[in-house]
Amino acid sequence: MKRSWVALGLAVAILGGALALPGRSLALCLSTGQKAQDFQLEDINGKPVTLSSYKGKVVLLAFWASWCPRCMEELAFLQGLYTGHENDLVVLAINQETQNLSATHVAKLRDEISNLGIQYPILLDKNLEVWKSYCINALPTSIIVDREGTARFAEPNYYWASQKKIKGILSELGVVR
Repeated sequence: MKRSWVALGLAVAILGGALALPGRSLALCLSTGQKAQDFQLEDINGKPVTLSSYKGKVVLLAFWASWCPRCMEELAFLQGLYTGHENDLVVLAINQETQNLSATHVAKLRDEISNLGIQYPILLDKNLEVWKSYCINALPTSIIVDREGTARFAEPNYYWASQKKIKGILSELGVVR
């Protein structure tokens, strides 16, 4: 019985590797080199924001939730990148806590963001529309969109190597040095 489970696990791993396409994660339906799909969401203050309004700028989409420790770590890291590069870099932090969007929870999010010193827009994906259209299934997930609207980086999760990768892509795009 143990052998059959091992064989099944091996088969799933091989099949999963065969199905994974270069530049595409199984946690995203956006590959590097593809155009990023436009969207409209409200920011934490109720103002509508569209991805297309930032055409000509490098945009980093950060999908996150406040209950996710790695998300909060990434948001702080991204603020460090954003500071001093506001003219070249747009960071849009897209919150996924739809079930908790009471006025009290939004106020709590504002406090958490303020405590981290976050100065870039916080968007609320109330109906998970962007989450679904980008096939997000892991938090945090980061996507870097170049000035022409093409995805240059798309990666779920945030690990020790993520900061170096993000900085590298932003450097290639002339945003950070």
